[in-house]
Amino acid sequence: MRYLLQNCFSNELTARQQYIEKSIHLWCFPQTSIAGFEQLVSIPSTSLDVFFIVGHNIAVSLYLRSNNISEKTIVAITCGGTIDFSWCKSLNKDIYFPKQNSYGYANLLKGNMFGFKFDLTESEILLYNTRKNPNFYDRLDTCFTKI
Repeated sequence: MRYLLQNCFSNELTARQQYIEKSIHLWCFPQTSIAGFEQLVSIPSTSLDVFFIVGHNIAVSLYLRSNNISEKTIVAITCGGTIDFSWCKSLNKDIYFPKQNSYGYANLLKGNMFGFKFDLTESEILLYNTRKNPNFYDRLDTCFTKI
């Protein structure tokens, strides 16, 4: 599993590592940053065939368009709304986005109100709250929107 976090959120890196450990049950370590993103890789790196990318719409879209993602499943945690991500279907991957409101945006919630040290989406909170379910891919289907 790889988890990319846009550099402008790099102050959240340690808190995100803790979130991954508690919600996905994987330890991650930082690797070389790439294309404006901090990179965390799970131990072992092949434990889940999932690529998470967290960032602003334009940066996430540009990264996905410009890089070959080897993982079968992509989870793009971005607010959506202003960018058309329908082209992602052509990647022939399982692609998930956070649940969105009626305006087409994923609300960013104040993490400290829910016990987190970073702001996160409803889908990320749902993923955390379903951590006792051993089937990670079922959890993705429940907590995120698949396109």
